[in-house]
Amino acid sequence: MRTQGFEAWVLPWGARLVQVWWLDAPEGSRPLTLGFRDPLAYQDDRMALGSTCGRYANRLQDAQIQWGDTRYSLDANHPMGHCIHGGSRGFDRVSWQVIERADDCLTLRLISPDGDMGFPGTCETTLRIGWEANTLRWRVVAQVDKPCPLNLVQHSYWNLAGSPDLTGHTLRVSAHAYHPIDERELPLPAEPVDGTVLDFRQPRAIDPSLAPALEGALLLDEGHRGGMREVADLTVRDLRLRLSTDQPYLHLYAGAGLKPTGEPLGVRHQPAAGLCLETEAMPNGPALGAPVWYGPGHDYQHDMRWCFEPR
Repeated sequence: MRTQGFEAWVLPWGARLVQVWWLDAPEGSRPLTLGFRDPLAYQDDRMALGSTCGRYANRLQDAQIQWGDTRYSLDANHPMGHCIHGGSRGFDRVSWQVIERADDCLTLRLISPDGDMGFPGTCETTLRIGWEANTLRWRVVAQVDKPCPLNLVQHSYWNLAGSPDLTGHTLRVSAHAYHPIDERELPLPAEPVDGTVLDFRQPRAIDPSLAPALEGALLLDEGHRGGMREVADLTVRDLRLRLSTDQPYLHLYAGAGLKPTGEPLGVRHQPAAGLCLETEAMPNGPALGAPVWYGPGHDYQHDMRWCFEPR
């Protein structure tokens, strides 16, 4: 898919954004995300590069959810016994169907059957990704025929400079609070970001040496109200990425666990080589009473936009 000055590549396996190219970069075409040169390498990827994660991204405590008196056991694919990113064959580990294609946009569909990875209900998800001038829009809508929690997340690792790590990147996020995690990697009650490494209320340079600590769910300002709004920007010397969403949270991950598993398309995969900006619902939401359940007559939707601005 192409627009003036930019191009995006999408793979049906995991509905992955394989690469975004800045075609008019000073040095020629510059890759802006982390990816693999060989499409088959994504089948062995365990870091969700560019993927669409679901049904419920991030961790669900003890791989259990409950609706009324009914408890559902999910696929426990996390080392601490949780379900993470929808299970070992979540939405990032299956092939989506391409149902519409144009020069500037693509629409994919996935039907997840009742009981898939333990989740209740048949879930039909439609994803549309496409260019609107220099803005790339990612939007999912899902219908499920039984009550089920849903939280689909786009999981690209951004490196706007084409450099070995995140040196030279400046980040700003409109968030005054975040959720610390406990020893089982589950969210604790929200606390102010003041004095933490996750305080990006003012633009601040990313220190790659802090990558292990740069992970957490930031509660976006006015996130409880929903509605599309600009929530963050990531900047290098010659390009700015402005992120907008209708979701309440932004999960940061600076790729501390990245390692080479295939020939890269873009920079080499290593710790702090890319930054995930995952807009999402509340982490572990079903266990914490968040309004993350959907069903007949109550569809799920998630809208996110990346605006690229050469400087």
